[in-house]
Formats: sequence, structure tokens, C-alpha cells
Amino acid sequence: MDLKHIVAAIRHCGRVQALKQGKSFHSHLIKTGYSHNVYIACNLVSMYADFTFLIDAYKLFDEMPVKNIVTWTTMVSAYTSNGKPREAIKLYTRMLDSKSEVPNGFMYSVVLKACGLVGEIELGKLIHNRFSRENLDYDIVLLNALLDMYVKCGCLSDARKVFDRIFLRANSTSWNTMISGYFKEGLVEEAVNLFNQMPDRNVVSWNTIIAGLAENGSSRALQFVCKMHREGIKLDKFTFPCALKTCSYAGFLVAGKQIHCYVLKSGLESSCFAVSALVDMYSNCNGLDDAIRLFDQYSGGTGSICDSLVLWNSMLSGYVVHEKNRAAVNMIAQIHHSGASVDSYTLSSALKVCINLLNVRLGIQVHALIVTSGHELDFVVGSILVDLYAKLGNMKDAFKLFHRLPKKDIVAWSGLLMGCAKMELNSLALSLFRDMVTFGVEVDQYIVSNVLKVCSSLASIGTGKQVHAFCIKRGYETEQVTITALIDMYSKCGEVEDGLVLFGCVADRDVVCWTGIIVGCAQNGRANEALEIFRQMVQSGLKPNEVTYLGVLTACRHAGLVVEAQTIFGTMKCDHRLEPQLEHYYCMVDLLCQAGCFKEVEKLIAEMPFKPDKTIWSSMLGACGTHRNTGLVSTIAENLLANCPNDPSIYVMLSNTYGTLGMWDSLSQVREAAKKLGVKAAGTSWIEISS
Repeated sequence: MDLKHIVAAIRHCGRVQALKQGKSFHSHLIKTGYSHNVYIACNLVSMYADFTFLIDAYKLFDEMPVKNIVTWTTMVSAYTSNGKPREAIKLYTRMLDSKSEVPNGFMYSVVLKACGLVGEIELGKLIHNRFSRENLDYDIVLLNALLDMYVKCGCLSDARKVFDRIFLRANSTSWNTMISGYFKEGLVEEAVNLFNQMPDRNVVSWNTIIAGLAENGSSRALQFVCKMHREGIKLDKFTFPCALKTCSYAGFLVAGKQIHCYVLKSGLESSCFAVSALVDMYSNCNGLDDAIRLFDQYSGGTGSICDSLVLWNSMLSGYVVHEKNRAAVNMIAQIHHSGASVDSYTLSSALKVCINLLNVRLGIQVHALIVTSGHELDFVVGSILVDLYAKLGNMKDAFKLFHRLPKKDIVAWSGLLMGCAKMELNSLALSLFRDMVTFGVEVDQYIVSNVLKVCSSLASIGTGKQVHAFCIKRGYETEQVTITALIDMYSKCGEVEDGLVLFGCVADRDVVCWTGIIVGCAQNGRANEALEIFRQMVQSGLKPNEVTYLGVLTACRHAGLVVEAQTIFGTMKCDHRLEPQLEHYYCMVDLLCQAGCFKEVEKLIAEMPFKPDKTIWSSMLGACGTHRNTGLVSTIAENLLANCPNDPSIYVMLSNTYGTLGMWDSLSQVREAAKKLGVKAAGTSWIEISS
């Protein structure tokens, strides 16, 4: 029997995934007694590894009566290649402990790859020292594996030392690995400079620089695509997705369409990854209809959803981005019913649909699918799941899921913190923020702004100032979202002067920033400053929004500035085409009532497009007591009791007003009615006291 032909057949079975034939070969070899041949056994282990049947591969390995370094290396490689790097490291350690074989360059390369996958930097360094003592520094394949390990473990300085040592002997793999390492650490310029020094660039080198720039959000990726094309290097199925990804986040629809044409000319339109990237590009460049047409064109073939899941995921993501939630839910159901094994991308999009809809029932169903598919502890899926439960207000389950996550990213932390803030669990939100800082979690300006809102809610100036100091240290004090939150915090904590100083330091102010300081001045009785800032805002050419108007009208109300308020209220429609909302009418009614302008109030109520509610009638009732106007009291009382017959506070207000106006008969009737409803519970309040 020719062993070479047998081994060739075994290897072919593994490559083409011919499981039945592979097992038949194995059975035949057992019968003929060749299965214990070390050479054949190693190839059988490799075949089972290709089938991802690691248990069978290991059983075969374990039963081998004689093992050599090739046998051990084959099994270690099988674990590494099939996503079991820790098992690979354990097996390597077992071989060393047994002292049965001495590792060679191939074994070191495989174990270094496993170390890179799990971040086992200490073992990687031990292997480096070991093969250096064994004079294996000449092996460029081994040194490339070492370089890759240092890059994957984030030890860029060590990687650079290795690269410099092999600089004259470095091949394209060495250069590409070092360039990838710089990109991985966000050192874009260093990566580009190294690429420009590269003597011989192949298609992998060009794809490395383009992919790195795309991953780091640099539109320069498209420049390198053009250079690659000009230098006569053919763009391939790896180039196009990276180029299209750049078009997606930058919104370059025209460039995206040009690349689409190139894809068609290159004959790569059948590539699932290229079409998927095109669908992503059109979806993210506001071309959802084009994305749908493309998806319908290439998803309607004979291939199953399993074979083109990446394309379905892209279309699903497009629906989610554009909040086409019904279409997204239908697509999720279609993928599920097809029997396709959903991945983390599918499930992440499904959870985002649940967040868009805030649908508890759908969220529970998707959670069940996540559990059954084994993705609950996936840090991406798990983080969005935490965010979903937090947004639904189910903080108990959100915390349970959060604590179960083996790896917690910023999505999980921020989702939990914002959920606590939303549910007014303010102390817990602050505690989470402290934990984030303590554990070194990256805190962005949006999280900081939410923490500042918590400080505002608690009127906790001490904590607010600590967060302000944190902003300065992290360089967030110039971010618009942070500035606005700081102004709001200082204003709500009664330190409006600090808010005004902050506002004065901002060069580029948006509507939200102007509105924040106007509202802050209004809340702190600084009506003149609020009016002046409002005038400056209008003069700067910015258009006030509904909240801006509410803030300046509130300032007028607190200061009793009737004429100014009427003028400003009139400009809402005339100057800025804003329809006054009920809240704006509340301000105007209350202000006019305080001033005793009852005719103007009645005219305003008659003209407003809303039905007067409890707030408006209550303002008028209080004003009647203040200005001793008995003529309107009966009408107001009728409307209040008609709108809120079971509200005890109404009876209390009526009693107080009747007593003030000396309407004793009406007072007796109201008190009798109030007794039947029960007594109103006393309210509570609190303040922060500095120690």
C-alpha cells in the first residue's frame, strides 16, 4: 500500500469536508493495521481537526502508542486552529512536563499563535527566551509568529524590537504584521510611515493598510485604494469591503457607487462579502431602497440563508439603522424559521429592534433565542442585552445579566448607568460611575453628561464639581454635550454664576448650550440675564427652539415681566414658525394671573388650541384668591371639579380660596366633599448638607 497516496487522500477529505469518505478511509486503515503508523496517524488527526471533530482528533492522538514532536505539534495546531488556544497551551505544557519531546520551531510557532489568541504574554516571552537560547533566531517563520504574538498581546514595543532585529531579513508577513500592530493601537501615522518604507508591497500589504485605515475611521483608506489601483495591483474581495466600509461611515455615496461599478467589472458581484458591504454602504448613506434592491437581487438565488447569513445580517442592520422595525422583525423571523444558526451580529440587530420598540415581549423572545444559541455571555450581545433591560426599566434583571458577563464593555456599563439614571436610582448611578473610573473603563463625554444629570437631580454640587474636575482631566470640558450638562448641573444646584462663567468660555455655542444657560438663569431668578442672553442668541442668527422659549417665558413669569413675555410669546409664530405648546400657555396664563390681567387670561384661553386643564384652572384659582376676584371662582371651580373630581388637592385649593374670599357656604360644601375622599398625605423634601 502506497502511504503517500493514502495520506494525500486523507488530506483531500479534510480539505473538501468529505466526512463520510474520511471515516471510511480511517476504518480501512484500522482493519489493515496502518492506523498506528505515526505518519498516517498525524494526518488522520489533521483530517478530524479539519472536520472540527476535536474530540475524535484527541482520542486518536491519545491512543497512539508512539508519539513524536510532529504528533504533538499536529494536535496542538488542531486546538489552536479550531478556537481552543487554551487547550493547545495545556497540551504543550503537558509535553514539556513529560519530557518526552523537545519543541522545535514548528511547535513554538503554533504555541505562540495560541498565546496571541488568549493574551498569554508571559508564556510567549518564556518561549522567546527559550528558542533564543536554542539559536533559532534565524527562522523567519518562527520570528513572524513571535512578532504576531507580541502585536496581539498589545506589546508593541517588544514587537518593534523583534522587527528591528530582523529588519534586513523581514519578509512581507513581517511588515504586514508590524503595520497591523500599529493600527491595532490606533497609531495610524506610524503605520502609514512604515508602509511607505516597505520595499516590496503585495496585495496583502495594500489590504492591510486599507483595512487598518478603515477600522480607525480614516477616509484616507480611499486614497490608498486609488493608489493601489494606479500601481496596477488588482483590487480583490478583501479590498472592496474595507473601501465600502469607509464610504459607509463617511457618507460617501458617490464614491460608494463608483466602487460598486468596479465590483461589477471585476466579476466579484457574486462574492457574499462584497455584496454585504454594498448593502451596508447604501443603508448607511441613506440609500435604503438601493440596499433593498441589491439584497433582493442577490438573496433570491438557490443558496440557503445559512450560506449567505452575512448578507442577511447587513440588510437587517440597514432596517435597524433606519428604524424600519416591522421589516426587521419579519427578517429576524425569516432567518430563525430557515433553521440558520444565528450569530452575534444577527442577535445584536434583533436586540436593537427591541430597544427601538421598547417591546418587553419581543425582548424576552429574543433573549430566549440568545440563550438557546449560546450567545448570552458573548460580550457584544450580552452588553446590548443589559442595555435593553435597563431601557425597559427592569434594573433587577439588567444587573443580574451584567454581573454574569465575563467581559464588560462600555455599552454594558453605560446602559446600566443610564438605566439607573432613568429610574431615578441616582446614588446607584454615581456608584457605577465610580466603579467605571476605578476599573479603568473608558468613560466618554456622553456618560459624563448623564452622570452630571444625576448630580443635577440630587442637587449634589460637591459630586458635580468632582465630575467637572474629571472632565478637565480627560479633556471633555470643551465638548458641547459636556458643557451643556455642566451648565445645567451648576444652575440646578444653585451655582448659576459658575454656569455663566462656563457659558462665557464657550466659543462655538449651539442651540442646546444657549437654551441651557437661559433655563438656568430662569430657575435661579436671574430674569434680566435670561432675557439678555435670549436676545444675544437671536442676534447671533441661531433659531430658538420650544425649550428655549419655555426657559425665557419662565424667567418672565418669575419676575412678573408681562410686556416682555407677551412680546416674546408673539415672536414664536411670527419670527420662528414655532407652534406654542401647552407648557408655553401655562407660563403665560400663570404670569397674567399673577399680574391680575384676568381679561387677557380669558382671551388667551379662548384662543389657544388646547382644552384648559387642571394646571391652567389652578393658576386662575390662585390668582382669584390673591386679587380677591370672586366673579370667576364659581366657573373655575366647576371646571376643576369636572376635570379632576377625585383629586384631593383640588378640594384643598378650593377650600383655601373660599376661605380667603370669605365664601363660607361654598367652603363648607367643599370640606364636606373632601372628607369623603380622604386626607391628602404630607409631602417630603431633602437637602444636601456639607460636612
